[in-house]
Amino acid sequence: MLSDIEAHYADLIERSPLIGEMCLTWCRAASADQVIDALDVEVVDVTVSGLQGLINESYEDLEAGRLGRFLMLAEEPPWFLALEYTGDRAFGALERLSSGGEAICLTGSRMLYRGRLYYAREGRRLCMFDYGGDIWGDAAPIEKHLGGLFNLHERYADIERGLVPGEQTLDDWHVHAFVLMERITGIRLSFELLRENALYRVRGDRGGPPPEAPNQNTRPRG
Repeated sequence: MLSDIEAHYADLIERSPLIGEMCLTWCRAASADQVIDALDVEVVDVTVSGLQGLINESYEDLEAGRLGRFLMLAEEPPWFLALEYTGDRAFGALERLSSGGEAICLTGSRMLYRGRLYYAREGRRLCMFDYGGDIWGDAAPIEKHLGGLFNLHERYADIERGLVPGEQTLDDWHVHAFVLMERITGIRLSFELLRENALYRVRGDRGGPPPEAPNQNTRPRG
C-alpha cells in the first residue's frame, strides 16, 4: 500500500504524464533575478501562466524546430522551481544554481524509460540517481532523506516488504524521486503550485540542446 506522500505523487504523474518529460529544478536563491542570472539567459518577456501554458508554448517551438525558449519559475521562499518542457538550461547551470546553497534537478523521459535525479551543493554536483543504473558520486550528504526510497536504487531495496531490485517501474522511480525532492526542500509539488507562475521567454543557452524526448510525436492535450 502506498503511503500518503507516495499516493500524492502517483496521482500527480497519472494526471499529468508530461511532467515525466520535463526538466524540473529546485534551487535556493534570494530572488528570481538571481535564478535567471545563474541560467545566463536574456529575458525577452515575462507573462503569467500555468503548466499547460508552458507545455503549449514550448511545443510550438518544437514544431518550428527552435530551441525551447520558455521556462516557468515558481517561488516558494527560499526555494525556486524552474520547469522546462523542451529544454534543460537549469541542468546545464546546476553548479551555478547551487552556489548559494542547494539545487536538485530531475530529468528524463517516460516513453524512453529514462530518469535521472541530480543533487548539487555550494557549486558542486555531488551525486546522481539513475533509473535502472547506478548512483554516481557521494549521496552521504542527503543520506538522512533516503530512508525507504528503495526505488531510487537497488542499494535501498526494501527486502522486508518484498520489493527487490529490478522490479520497479519508471513511475515508481519518479514517485520516489519526487519524495526525495520534497524531503530536501520541504515543499510538496502540486497542481496548485503549478497553476499560476512567471513564464519567461528567453534568449541564449548554456544548457545544450533539448533533451531526447518523444514530444515530437505526440501533441500535448489541453
